[in-house]
Amino acid sequence: MAYTIYLLEDPRQLTAVVDFFIAHKTNTYISHGEITGGRADDPNNWNKDLAAILTAQYSKAFEQQAHEALRILIAADDTGTILGIAAFNIIYTPRKNYAILEDMIIAQAARGQSLGSKILAFAQQADFLQDAAFILLESGIHNEQAHHFFEKNGFEKVSVNYLKKLK
Repeated sequence: MAYTIYLLEDPRQLTAVVDFFIAHKTNTYISHGEITGGRADDPNNWNKDLAAILTAQYSKAFEQQAHEALRILIAADDTGTILGIAAFNIIYTPRKNYAILEDMIIAQAARGQSLGSKILAFAQQADFLQDAAFILLESGIHNEQAHHFFEKNGFEKVSVNYLKKLK
């Protein structure tokens, strides 16, 4: 499969990225970040306004901010069809700069072909990660395929999150 990995720089592609996320998301993807960020109502249900929420969140990729920077990578085939995305939030602090892999979604048809690994390798060589000491990520508790993928790509489990609903 031929594809190109590139940094999202054209705001006109934002809708296609959001549409890709929505088309390829699953409930197993939901983790505490989706809940605290308003994307999901609980561990099993996406917010009905997900498109608007993602658009607002991903629009930050086109803004210059002092303490953080969102960078979105796209993998697309030669027709421009998106096959995968990865969104990195780079956090700048006086003590240590780091990145959070906020999102990574690969189209089901493109899985098992090392596309996700190649996106991660591309990101690690990209200018936007050169000052980061590490990459953090979170994954839905039942997203076993993703857990295996990240461990295979050098990530290690460092914590477990819990949720207790109050309302």
